[in-house]
Amino acid sequence: MKNVFDFSTCYDRAGGMMLKICLLCLICLGGSSISLQAKTGDNEAVKMLEGNSQQQKELLLRGSVKDVDGLPLPGVAVQVKGTSQGTTTDADGEYYIMVKGVEKPVLVFSFIGMETQEVAYEKGKHRINITMKEAQQELEEVVVMGILTKNKNSFTGSAASFTGEELRAVGLQNPIASLKTLDPAFNVMESQIYGSDPNRMPDISIRGKSSVIGTRDEAVNDPNQPLFIVDGFESTLETVYNMDLNRIESMTILKDAASTAIYGSKAANGVVVIETVKPKAGKLRFSYNGSMDITEPDLTSYNLMNAREKLEFEYLAGKYTTNSGNWSPNNEILFSDAYNKRLADVNSGVDTYWLSVPLRTGLNHKHRIYAEGGQGGFLFGIGANYNGTDGVMKESDRESYGGNLDIIYRVDKLKFQNQFTATYTNSSNPIVPFSTYAAANPYYKKTDENGEITPWLENSDFAKASNPLYNASLNSRNENSNLVLSNYFIAEYTPVESFRVRARLGLTHTNTKGENFLSPLDTRFTNVDATQKGLFSSSNTRSTQVDGELTAIYAEVIDQHRFTFALDSKLSEYRSLSEGYNVVGFPEGDYTYPSFSNGYPEGASPTYYESVSRSVSFLGTLNYAYDNRYLLDVNYTLSGSSIFGSNKRFKNTWAVGLGWNLMNESFFKDNIDGVSMLKLRASVGNPGNPSFDSSMSLTTYQFMYNSFSYFGTSTTLLNLGNKNLKWQTTLDRNFGVDLTMLDNRLNVEFNYYKKITDPLLIQIYTSPSSGVSTWHTNLGEQRSEGLLATVSYYILRNLDKRLTWSVRGTLRHEKLELDKIDGHMDDLNAYGKNRNTKRYYNGADPDAIWAVRSAGIDPSNGRELFIKKDGTYTYDFSYDDEVIVGTARPKIEGYLGSTFTRGGLTVGLNFGYRLGGKALNKDLYNKVENISGASLAQNQDRRALYDRWQKPGDWAQFKNIANSANTPISSRFVQKDNSLTLQSVNVGYDFYKFANRLGVESLRLSAYMNDVFWLSTMKQERGTAYPFARSVTFALSFTL
Repeated sequence: MKNVFDFSTCYDRAGGMMLKICLLCLICLGGSSISLQAKTGDNEAVKMLEGNSQQQKELLLRGSVKDVDGLPLPGVAVQVKGTSQGTTTDADGEYYIMVKGVEKPVLVFSFIGMETQEVAYEKGKHRINITMKEAQQELEEVVVMGILTKNKNSFTGSAASFTGEELRAVGLQNPIASLKTLDPAFNVMESQIYGSDPNRMPDISIRGKSSVIGTRDEAVNDPNQPLFIVDGFESTLETVYNMDLNRIESMTILKDAASTAIYGSKAANGVVVIETVKPKAGKLRFSYNGSMDITEPDLTSYNLMNAREKLEFEYLAGKYTTNSGNWSPNNEILFSDAYNKRLADVNSGVDTYWLSVPLRTGLNHKHRIYAEGGQGGFLFGIGANYNGTDGVMKESDRESYGGNLDIIYRVDKLKFQNQFTATYTNSSNPIVPFSTYAAANPYYKKTDENGEITPWLENSDFAKASNPLYNASLNSRNENSNLVLSNYFIAEYTPVESFRVRARLGLTHTNTKGENFLSPLDTRFTNVDATQKGLFSSSNTRSTQVDGELTAIYAEVIDQHRFTFALDSKLSEYRSLSEGYNVVGFPEGDYTYPSFSNGYPEGASPTYYESVSRSVSFLGTLNYAYDNRYLLDVNYTLSGSSIFGSNKRFKNTWAVGLGWNLMNESFFKDNIDGVSMLKLRASVGNPGNPSFDSSMSLTTYQFMYNSFSYFGTSTTLLNLGNKNLKWQTTLDRNFGVDLTMLDNRLNVEFNYYKKITDPLLIQIYTSPSSGVSTWHTNLGEQRSEGLLATVSYYILRNLDKRLTWSVRGTLRHEKLELDKIDGHMDDLNAYGKNRNTKRYYNGADPDAIWAVRSAGIDPSNGRELFIKKDGTYTYDFSYDDEVIVGTARPKIEGYLGSTFTRGGLTVGLNFGYRLGGKALNKDLYNKVENISGASLAQNQDRRALYDRWQKPGDWAQFKNIANSANTPISSRFVQKDNSLTLQSVNVGYDFYKFANRLGVESLRLSAYMNDVFWLSTMKQERGTAYPFARSVTFALSFTL
């Protein structure tokens, strides 16, 4: 039988050591020989083997591999240099390897995060023990791109890779939250409305937005969202968001055209590549990762009135004073009694803090177990995970159950890999939004005199106010569930060392269900007919994604020339079916299902929508390096998509990247010391963006079942198609510098980019005579340019003693400009006046804040004084005087962090900062001024009571309280929006020696704090529909 297995390792990644198998050598030399070897030592056994096998030149070598603390390292790859002979260390750090056909073998030891070592065999010394040292730069040697892996030194693109350990060091919330802290290009827009809602997906962009005009469709597509790739297959934001961080091996952000070109037609918004943990060879191992966090709501941004302040404000605003329009003796008594009753309640101590009523302390926990093992040509891994999240609002919950099965099988030159993943998520949302509690007046009691929750806080001729607690206590519900099943199959064939063929087949099925029931007793149905009270809504969306791919890769090194050439073809289909209905009219009681309803609302019927989109692409890519000095990347892709017009289905995309490793030039090496990396790189390309609705280029109709004619059922035009609707592509240019110096202590990465998206794919308003209100077309151009910088420095760096202290900072600056709009957005601009500050004009920044300039409140009469375009002053407001008064996007933003390690101890913290931006303070505009008579029934910002003009000569920021006239948007409400946040603090300890005594491979305890504080120059409510939160997390992980 064969004593040595032949494994191809030419294309193993930095994490490819996990795919190598443990080699058990069985030497059959007869029964007597076996008995003799069992009684002799290692050297004697090898001597006898050498004596009996001179013609075969076989050596049996063995040894152990440990770290600097003397602890064994399992999974270390041991390779015979220049051959495909290899093995890995077992759970005790021991290895055995049969060397065949090599007279003077050299063993190469490699492991993730450790420096690779080479040890030459010395005659007669058959046991080779080594100690491996950490290598901080090891994981930056390659860029994992999903389809293929490129060497970092010879790569011309802009990309950033982070290990699972680096992601977990920031926190254990979710992968998206960790990634935004580590790289300035990955921007997660903070939601001022939904705060920390666990059931809301974040809004993400890489290096800015490529599609500014238009609205984000939460349920279908976000045209600014990056492409997510998990183990080589397309995935979704929600799938990545739900992933357990302990399952992630690495995450890579591909930013510019050279790095994203292999996904050319879909990469205009950047690409996030996730590699999951693969099973390792060796004995059966079990690992557990668990965490529990305590979450507290953060209400520091709220500035609402207390009961006495609110009552005083209402009195000054004239709520309890009759006028010529409503005066009567009865009203005079009614108004006076209402004020006196509330004043008596306030004097008795009534001051309800409604913000705290729907809130709680969240107790969240995560657990993951994983078993792995195998040897020979077979490896396996099986895992299960659970994530239970209790939001800080009551009835806000999210539970996620998952499992995965990974199988890797090698036979000769073939490798098969299959990954099956199942994830089930169910969630519930509050029936009453947080904003309703914030609006409740503090002079109302939560319960009546009997301590019971009643439907109304007040229900009189003077005022009517519903009790949010009552609506929340009913048997209403808002529940959702999501099931995702995915199976990825990969087959690889390596006929020769330099050539590989790979086929992939992926299948993902998703089933999303939603049920929403509102009780007929809900106060929102007070004035509704009894046959229409109560509402049940149901929705169900089923989707299937199929991906097929065939890739051929050829790599060769000839003298000083190194090149990699790849051809790739891909087919994909996405099919979805959505259906739903609403029914009304429910009896009181526990009758919450649709069978108890009175039927559909008048004129309504169930909905049904089926969508199919298909795409195809053909790719060719070349990566060339001469003497590791001069670098070239060339990519070309032909892509087709059914999303676009029938005349514009196909698009050519391309990318070219150039690089120069100055540190490898002789004139540089001979004159400058201490620089281990200095690379200049530049790239240009035109990636595309197909992240739009599949039917927008088609003409569609809607049947009118309640309208019949002589010819049958009537139809109406639903969407006007555009057969010439073109791809949205972006000309992307990037210049970058990579610098590592001072004995690898200082690392600098700098990128300048300039992108032109032309034409944009947008929705414009159309004439009513067309039969539709909007139409999809290609119109306008967006130009963006920006700077990205990352700097890290090791203040202390002694890897032998595990002593390091590093600081890190990131910076992002960007500016945008629109062009070629040519008045087509005037209707949208007109609609936005007195509603928002966004306008779309040629040459203007889409994030610019448009408003009429204000000189403030005239102290002589309390009226606002405006500044016209020509600089003159006037009391008359006109939208014709609108100018840019600021930009919502900060001039610079980023993160600052520091990490300290000593032995097993790790301490880190990360700050986030935003400088130079401005924002419309909606609290000042809606809760300080513009408080109508109806709005007086709601609680308001405390500033509405103070700093108000009262009499001539007063210098005040706001108008008189009694002046309830509508206030237009002006620069008076635009403020600087600078902020500083402490994103995370983490402390962890690896118990190396204690774990060894316990007989476990690893043991670690960690503690985290996330979203510790938020400081801002602008006082504005954050999380109006759902509050923000702070969290403290405790985590335990170990491996048996």
